[in-house]
Amino acid sequence: MKEKIMDKNITIKRLFLDDWPDLKAIRLAALKAAPRVFLRRYDEEQQQADRYWQRSFTGEALCSKAIFGLYAGDKIIGMGGIHGEADIARAARLGGAYIAAPHRGQGLAHRLINARLDWARANALYDDVYVSHRAGNGASQAAIKKAGFSFVKETQIVWPDGVEDAELIYKLTL
Repeated sequence: MKEKIMDKNITIKRLFLDDWPDLKAIRLAALKAAPRVFLRRYDEEQQQADRYWQRSFTGEALCSKAIFGLYAGDKIIGMGGIHGEADIARAARLGGAYIAAPHRGQGLAHRLINARLDWARANALYDDVYVSHRAGNGASQAAIKKAGFSFVKETQIVWPDGVEDAELIYKLTL
C-alpha cells in the first residue's frame, strides 16, 4: 500500500502561460496513471510540441476556460479544467481532473471542483455546469455528488482504450 502524503501546504491556483510546463507534466502523469478515465491518450499527447501546451493559455482561451493546478508547496500534484460546453448555450463543462495517488482521500477533489465552480460563477458566462465520468469511476462519482451535481443521463461512447462504456453526465445550476 502506498503511503498517503498529508501536506497542509496545499494550494490551488489558476494556471497561466508561464505555468505550461506544470500543465504538461501533470497532464502526462494523469494520462499515464489513469488511461481509462480520460478522453485523450498518453501516446498522443506526449508527442505534442511545447506550442500545443502553450495554446491553452492564449487568446480566447483566457476568457472562455480556466485550468487550475493543485500544488503541494511548489510541486504540481493535480489539475482540473473548465471550458464552455460546445453544444449547450451558457453552459460549461468540468474536465481533466486528476490528483496524484499519494494525495487522494484528503478532500482535495472537492476543493478543486469548488475552485472551478467559483471561477464559473465569477465569469458570468455560464448558468449551468456539466461534468461526466466513465462508469465505474467511484471516486469521481463521489466528488461530483458531494459538490451538488445531479445525474442527467448516461451515454455510450468508445473511450481511448478502445472500449465502449458508459459516460455518466451530471449538471449543476449555478
